[in-house]
Amino acid sequence: MERTPESIVQLVADLQHTDEFVRSQAAFTLGLFGEPAVPFLIPLLRSPQREIRMRAAWTLGVIGAGAVPALLDLMEQKNRQLRIEAIRILGVIGQARVFNHLLIALTDFDPEIAARAARSLGKIGDPRAFHALVLALRHPDSDVRYEAAVALAALHVPDSITHLQEALLHEDPRIETTWGTSVREGMVRALEEAEKPHDHSLIEALMRLGDMLKSNEDDEADEETP
Repeated sequence: MERTPESIVQLVADLQHTDEFVRSQAAFTLGLFGEPAVPFLIPLLRSPQREIRMRAAWTLGVIGAGAVPALLDLMEQKNRQLRIEAIRILGVIGQARVFNHLLIALTDFDPEIAARAARSLGKIGDPRAFHALVLALRHPDSDVRYEAAVALAALHVPDSITHLQEALLHEDPRIETTWGTSVREGMVRALEEAEKPHDHSLIEALMRLGDMLKSNEDDEADEETP
């Protein structure tokens, strides 16, 4: 298929089709189209339907570097949901040039944005995030502390062990994240991961678990929205 605006518009329409095969084919093709498809996909991140937002986000993640400038622009928007989506996708893309933007997002007053930034920093795995994530272990919000611990372990910086041990001493075992996971248990698992030889398996499982539980929470919120 030619990479014309008309063909991209048709594929974007197919991305919202009721047939799963049509949607999958459209997402795959748009991913191959790369940067020219980005301006057509960005508006879908504003969709009230979570499924459409997720398809658009997945496709932008596949496009990768070509989507980064538009996603960085979204991070400057006032709409918090767009900022959160942008941060999440940038973490999947993993470009080094987004590192400083994610560090700034980690200090955001909105704890959901800060927590998402911590998770994305962990996925990127740049050791330069070490000190910022150590500070985030003391964040007043439980989600941010959980994500900071998981991300810190993902960096595999030896000094992370001491800081995770200290955080465990101060973490109340009764405190949970907004999706119902014990923060202290998350820190224990993160510490176990940090003490292991370099192996991403557990940390990726923790991140997938957090994504899955958070997605369930989003689904319930969507259902409750009139």
